[in-house]
Amino acid sequence: MRNALTGALTGTALTALLAITVPATAAAQQTDRFEAKAAERLAELNIDSSEVRSVRYVLKRSNRDRSPDIIGAEAYVRLGRCSGYLVIQMTNSAYVRQTYTLGDCQLDGIPVY
Repeated sequence: MRNALTGALTGTALTALLAITVPATAAAQQTDRFEAKAAERLAELNIDSSEVRSVRYVLKRSNRDRSPDIIGAEAYVRLGRCSGYLVIQMTNSAYVRQTYTLGDCQLDGIPVY
């Protein structure tokens, strides 16, 4: 009886662990296309990787059953030369919809909000 209970608890713990790690892994794999497109956009803007302090990706998710789970993403890029963000807004297929800055970041030809 004790061995059966131990086996059942081990199986339950393993199932819970997989339920937690599989979605995180899937989400990480889905951000690859956004990371590549954000790097491409930074190169278009002549922003060297040494100027980038950090990049945070926010995935936009759908709340409808019949549409894709992820409907787009925003990359928030913190640059060393200012105390705001450069935001790269993308669609589900990583098409760049718009690029703008927040805070005191100002780049030539990029709107500031």
